Amino acid sequence: MKPACAAFVLTLMLPACAHRVATTVEVEPRDELLCAIAGNPSQHDAEEVVLSATYITDNRHFEMLRNSHCGEGGYILVIGRHGSSDSVKRFYAEQKRICLKRDAPAVCNTTAVVEVSGRVRLQPEGLVVLDIEEVRSFRFNE
Repeated sequence: MKPACAAFVLTLMLPACAHRVATTVEVEPRDELLCAIAGNPSQHDAEEVVLSATYITDNRHFEMLRNSHCGEGGYILVIGRHGSSDSVKRFYAEQKRICLKRDAPAVCNTTAVVEVSGRVRLQPEGLVVLDIEEVRSFRFNE
């Protein structure tokens, strides 16, 4: 084989031998129910629901579920009360573990993809909250 031909073949074959690293991309759930609650909260007051969304908190000032796929730039549902189920305890224990690992026990920004069940509640001032009863699944973005 001629040197020019060998160099050409090597150029074609080397990328096939390159080391590849798998990357995980978190995809935000597209839960239509969260959008429906945003569109007509009074229709869902006191309703038990199961939602898939992105959970966001700073561990001190706010805690919410987000669906950025809803119209008008997305929707945020504030977390209200926490239930006493084992799944809720596991979820918050894992969040605490992550924050302690970061050496950020007070203010600690965390996000997770979650599926939760709970009850929608309209507060007197018009704020819509979700009281979490179960955390069916979660995956924190560390």
